[in-house]
Amino acid sequence: MDRCIVHIAFKNVSINGLLHNFNLNFTTDGCTVLYDPCEKYSSTILIALMGLYNLDEGNILLDGISLEEYCRQNSLISTFSLVFDEGIMLSNLSLRENLLLPWNKRFASEDYNAFEQELKLLMEELNLNCGWELRPAYLSPAERKYFCFIRSLLLKPKIMLIDDPYYLFNKEERRLLLGFLQKHSKKRGGTASSGYTKSGNREELCLQEMLIGTSDDDFTGEIATQVIDLSEICY
Repeated sequence: MDRCIVHIAFKNVSINGLLHNFNLNFTTDGCTVLYDPCEKYSSTILIALMGLYNLDEGNILLDGISLEEYCRQNSLISTFSLVFDEGIMLSNLSLRENLLLPWNKRFASEDYNAFEQELKLLMEELNLNCGWELRPAYLSPAERKYFCFIRSLLLKPKIMLIDDPYYLFNKEERRLLLGFLQKHSKKRGGTASSGYTKSGNREELCLQEMLIGTSDDDFTGEIATQVIDLSEICY
């Protein structure tokens, strides 16, 4: 997959009770971290990029095109995937269904075996060995959130959005997650494509553009190729 650098601009955006006349302008390249020490703005920015808020004022632009028009041209599911801080999954569906339904929407013509093989590889990396037919309620909160990271990678979006990555994890789980994200994140100026692709008889790792919201200094220092410090521009 080609480089997926995207220019993102919030222009005079107001969202009731969350943002007021807010401006932000940056270009993604690798792993971009929205450093948010006040834990107030990054979640709103990520959720707004998914189109889940009605804007009271202003515009969100991707490569100079309104978010709505950009996603009509490219589809939302191929542009963004979001890992919520709580690791949201549908409780009435199995793990397999939670992952496969959006994958089928994204890759309707792809072979299911490709999904299954990539899922196995990603589960191994996160030390997950539970059955795919389980409901999310049978997993720990950390395990459910791990599967949300996997679901997002499986969708191979232009940009993987991650809200508060360390939330719900203990120290050891955070260490495992950090290594996982470092392995799969695109480096500055590199090519991007998430997860694994088949090359002959080998599975080749491809890399993912990421936009991450966090208040954790150590995490930011370990993974960011660029940092957007929201404490300097938010008010």
